[in-house]
Amino acid sequence: MKMGRKFGRGLSWALLAVVLAATGVAPVQAAPEGPVFTTLDGNKIRLENQRGKLVLVTFWATSCSICLQEMPDLVATYRRYGSRGFEVIAVAMQYDDLALIRAYTAKYKLPFPVVFDRDGALAREFEDVRATPTTFLIDRSGKRISRTVGIIDFDKLRAFLE
Repeated sequence: MKMGRKFGRGLSWALLAVVLAATGVAPVQAAPEGPVFTTLDGNKIRLENQRGKLVLVTFWATSCSICLQEMPDLVATYRRYGSRGFEVIAVAMQYDDLALIRAYTAKYKLPFPVVFDRDGALAREFEDVRATPTTFLIDRSGKRISRTVGIIDFDKLRAFLE
């Protein structure tokens, strides 16, 4: 009995799709929005709203010594080029501790948005990031143009930003 009901419902949906197609009406599909970054203070950042800027998305962790080693250079680069359309989004990994992320962010007064990838969705969205630091550079049109695993070559980054 249940099987017939499921088939019946499926058949109804199939008939609806045929009727819609025959009348030239297509079901509405949601447009892909891309990743949404929620900062530690609750603000939402969408990459689509960053068009016109060069965006550096870095995946890091408070337990990653290389990440902490490069953070002062990242802050300096952001301060130097931020007014010229350079944005940084620092994404703390799912396995990190939120209290440690907040403490580090406050202690070093990170001037760019910091995000906690609570469920790992952002890491999956960005080529399934597992190693830190992993950094992506996104051009002004929204296209990912580079991926760096390990420490950023800041001389190359600054030359590119010039």
